[in-house]
Amino acid sequence: MAMTTRVDIVSMEKPIFTGKATFVTIPTEAGEMGVTARHTQTLSVLRPGEVRVHQDDGSIVRYFVGFGVVEVQPHVVSIIADWALTEEDAKNLDPNELEARMGEEEDYVQEYEQRGQLDFTSAEMIMVEAEERLKWIKSMRSAGGRH
Repeated sequence: MAMTTRVDIVSMEKPIFTGKATFVTIPTEAGEMGVTARHTQTLSVLRPGEVRVHQDDGSIVRYFVGFGVVEVQPHVVSIIADWALTEEDAKNLDPNELEARMGEEEDYVQEYEQRGQLDFTSAEMIMVEAEERLKWIKSMRSAGGRH
């Protein structure tokens, strides 16, 4: 039996996943980070992207997280995101509706930037999250949820 580490993924709204994993892939500002049991302690900033939890039975469960933080301890990985999507969420979301919403978000960003009420970093974060979320949902729907 492979060594495992406990993984906790939570969003601002609810717990998303708690379980054991042999390997976890996490999107961070410094790039994609792979974590196994007994990993060095790390604290990092999440960027929007896919978290892949490799389970002991060989299956991989995928989640999409927004901005947040990840804390890695030798036997625990804690991912705390502003929001997160499960594979089931991806199946239930309409990519066309998300694209339309992205257009609205672009208008929102432009309106606030013109009034000087939104800095470039905040605007960029809104759009990066929206674009990455849409790409992930499309990939989940086209691949039937599995890679």
